Amino acid sequence: MIIGGRTWPKDRRWIVAITLVALAALAWYVVEWRALGRLPGGSSRVGLACGIAGGAIIVFELLLWPRKRVRSWRLGSAQSWLRAHVWLGLLAVPLVLLHARLLFIGGLLNQALMVVFFIVIASGIWGLVLQQYLPKALLEQVPAETIYDQIDHVARQQFQDVWRLVDASCALASGDHRHEAAGADADDGDHAVVTGFRAMTGIQGRVVETLAVHAVIPGTEELRRRFVTEVRPYLLTGRGGGSALATAPGAARFFADLRAAIPAEAGWLVERIEQACDCRRQFDLQARLHRWLHLWILVHLPLSVILGVLLAVHVPIAFNYW
Repeated sequence: MIIGGRTWPKDRRWIVAITLVALAALAWYVVEWRALGRLPGGSSRVGLACGIAGGAIIVFELLLWPRKRVRSWRLGSAQSWLRAHVWLGLLAVPLVLLHARLLFIGGLLNQALMVVFFIVIASGIWGLVLQQYLPKALLEQVPAETIYDQIDHVARQQFQDVWRLVDASCALASGDHRHEAAGADADDGDHAVVTGFRAMTGIQGRVVETLAVHAVIPGTEELRRRFVTEVRPYLLTGRGGGSALATAPGAARFFADLRAAIPAEAGWLVERIEQACDCRRQFDLQARLHRWLHLWILVHLPLSVILGVLLAVHVPIAFNYW
């Protein structure tokens, strides 16, 4: 959920509401504190009220997940539920603190409940922070963004496209055979069909081009060799292979050396290869940002379920001793 921008009027109402509720609960707590001469506990009027309210919020928070899965539920939009999930979750923090006598609590169950609660809140805040910045980073730094699950497929297709040009344009070294050095098929004839990414009027997308390949460029054996031995592994496996091409400075040095070792007539082909490597780096960055954006839920969701279980145990025990 993105906070601010067009959603700010709705977020502002939530912020005002939870601030007023928190301040009212704190004021009530201070009044009872003065009346009792000690910190009110969970069994006091204010402590019990805050505990019930905080517990109800935790139960509501847990309902977000079945709400997402059961689309037949017509209880408000998913965005409304998510907004309530965020702001009510933050409101639960002061309520739980007041119920727990500002953390002056005893008992292993109570302590475990508080630890899990604050880890859940912290992981939720971390996920919310990531959602404010990472989608924008993807938009600005990954213009070649594709479907996450299709990254390997698209990268392989991109390699094959570039290999068609290399195979058709580069001279063969001794012992090489055309179409076999990199394990990809090439287009027959004097043309190669390749794909790439282009931005026009702010819109980025995948384009298909048919390029004329008139003749093999003499003196390009080194280009073919380095493509097969260094570029090919990077285009297919990405940064996991430890290639120098995985970083922009390393790629700049690689292509500067490569341009110095080949005829000027092959400059356009080196540029094509460089664009493919840049696109692969974008895919690598997209994969990292995607993991950052989604892996936090592997902490937040299981601990939320554990929190619900601990709360279900805590409530009857607390009322038993009330």
